[in-house]
Amino acid sequence: MGHTGLDKKIETSDVNRPGLAFAGFFKNFPYERIQIIGMSEYLYLENLRYDDQIKVLYGIFSHKAAVCCILTKGLNPNGAMVKIFSDLDVPLLRTEWGTSSFIGDLIYYLDRKLAPSIKIHGVMTSIYGLGVLIIGKSAIGKSECALELLKRGHKLVADDVVIVKKHSECTLSGSGLEITKHLIEVRGIGIINVKDIFGIGSILDETYIELVVKLEMWELEKEYERLGINEYYSEFLGVRIPEITIPVGPGRNLAVLVETASLNQRLKNKGRFTVRDLDYKLKKEINNGSNKS
Repeated sequence: MGHTGLDKKIETSDVNRPGLAFAGFFKNFPYERIQIIGMSEYLYLENLRYDDQIKVLYGIFSHKAAVCCILTKGLNPNGAMVKIFSDLDVPLLRTEWGTSSFIGDLIYYLDRKLAPSIKIHGVMTSIYGLGVLIIGKSAIGKSECALELLKRGHKLVADDVVIVKKHSECTLSGSGLEITKHLIEVRGIGIINVKDIFGIGSILDETYIELVVKLEMWELEKEYERLGINEYYSEFLGVRIPEITIPVGPGRNLAVLVETASLNQRLKNKGRFTVRDLDYKLKKEINNGSNKS
């Protein structure tokens, strides 16, 4: 039923159970959402006369924003449903899953598929389980750094193009393009398949972005962070992510620096700030010295 309506676009991750609409209350009804009919809605509809069933179903699914309806628990469509969904070309689907568990998984799936996204130039990695986005100008050494991190047992998510998705007001994820998944470009070597060379344990399809590492060429006249007192952030899609800048110069082991920065960020996520602890100890020593004098 409603097969010709399968090309309708779903534009919201929210779903709706139309129980109140079945009772005749349509104020602020979210017609644009996927409508879920579980056992309660189904039994209520069955208790209505056939004409009333047609009336409430038509009131919901004749709206131009209606996208589809899903029956849960393996319920079979009744006669009124067959007529309405066939006449209106609105897809009617069914699942054997229970209503609550199906709604939870469906919302999770739609959240990820419909999340706002942008593409940025960078390398996405997972270091000790922390999602680290490495950015910087072309040829700064991002891919070479990622390659060394792979040798040290960490994971690659994406190279060159990273798809950044917003899942909440404080959560971003990074993934790669399908066509270049698990591939990395290394100047002088070419394109290599990370999964084939380093094994399946060296890759991830997606991970949350919890730290941004910005690589830039070392400028002698520029002052770089030495104590770590100040906190810096990158912003993507309105979400701020902790950022550190690492100057690139001869003899610097970028992989070790990025690895150490990741471990330090994990400590910060657990509420441990080394520089703050040091500052507290220094102030305590100064106060003790002042009291003695």
